[in-house]
This record gives sequence, structure tokens and C-alpha cells, in this order.
Amino acid sequence: MGVKFLKKGDPQPPPVEAGKLRLYSMLYCPFAQRARLVLAAKGVPFEMVDINLKNKPEWYSAVHPETKVPALEVGGGEVVVESLDVSDYLDRKFPEPPLWSVDQEKNLRHKQLLQTFGKMIPIYMKLLGPNASQAVEDVVYSIAAGIQPFENELAKTGSKYFGGARPGMLDYMIWPWAERMEALRAMHPDVKLPLQDFPRLMAWGAAMKQDPAVRASIMSVEAHAAFIMKYRDGSLDYDKL
Repeated sequence: MGVKFLKKGDPQPPPVEAGKLRLYSMLYCPFAQRARLVLAAKGVPFEMVDINLKNKPEWYSAVHPETKVPALEVGGGEVVVESLDVSDYLDRKFPEPPLWSVDQEKNLRHKQLLQTFGKMIPIYMKLLGPNASQAVEDVVYSIAAGIQPFENELAKTGSKYFGGARPGMLDYMIWPWAERMEALRAMHPDVKLPLQDFPRLMAWGAAMKQDPAVRASIMSVEAHAAFIMKYRDGSLDYDKL
């Protein structure tokens, strides 16, 4: 894709100008995509710097102590890290359109669902390991059990999106993994998934693909699958992505 991933030995970008934003990201990282989705939903201009996570620049630890992505650098020296914190920060700083509801009971449910979703991410990561093919069916069914509350939430509200008539924070926070699951499904065509049990989530996924913020960052099934395969077999070379 012609993306430059900064690595060890590359110079640090100059300080961010006042009133501007810089997002340290990695094109294929679902956590970083969360921040990009929120920025796109808000229509906020920003500079993006992609980091080589296998060979990180020496100076990046001064930006993010754990050298993870995303990290949002704000003109004046402020840095916000962790995907949920970055997303909430952006929602406060740029309140239109709001991504959390005015309905506090709904927000509480959605924050609880986000916690539930966070517990599923380590299960998802098992699909990316070198022995993933040995356990893919068991892992997929564990994920299916974990997403049942999300199907139930859409059934309860009757809405197209978790946010209502348009995507909200919960929609954008879980979308990156939904996008990547399509690649994993394509990579394991023999594994039968209980998709018939999740009609609302399937409709949600189709609707999300039409959202302008999603369209700004979505990548093809083929691109995700190629990255996952290289990640699995240890051949990932950021200079060739």
C-alpha cells in the first residue's frame, strides 16, 4: 500500500503544531483503527504516523511508555494513549456528532458490553497464533457465545446500529474485529459458523460497511488475510506491506 512504517534509526517527526493532532498508528492494528474511525466520524483533520511494531523507533518510548499504538499527540505536548481513552478524549474535545448517547442507562449497558468485548479479544488473538488452525472451530464458537449479548442488545433496541439511527461509540469500538473476522472466515471455509443465530449482527455489519467513517479505513478481506498469514508464519516485513 506504499505506507511508510517508521522503524529504528528513523528520525522523530517534529513537534505537533498548536491546534493540530498527530495519531501514531499501525495500518493493520485494530486498536489504532478505533481512533481512526472516531476521527473520521468527527471529520477532524490529523496527521498519521505509522510505526513498525516489530522494529520500533528508539524515540517512540518517549511518546508511549509501552510503545503501543495508538497514541494521540496534541499540539502543546499532550499525549493520550490507549484506544478507548483516545476515543473518549476525541469525543469530548470534538462533541459533534456525539458518539455516546444522552441516555445514561444505554451508555451504561454499552460500557458493560465493551468490557465483555475486551474479554473476547484474547480469544480472538488465538486465531492469529502459529497453531491457530488446530483450534479455530473451538475459538470461533467461543466468540459466538461471547457476542450473543450484542445480538440481544440490537434486538432490545430494534435499531440498525448500537448508536441508534447512526453508529455510536460502541459500534466503532467493536467494528475493527468484525472487519477482520471476515478474513478469518475466508481463511477457514470448512469451519461452519452459526451465522443464522445472529441476523441482527449480520445486518449491522452490512450497514456498517456503508458508513462513511468505516469506508475511510476499511480494508479488503484479501489484505487482512495476507497480513494475518504473514503474522502467523513470522514472515511479516513492514517494509513490504
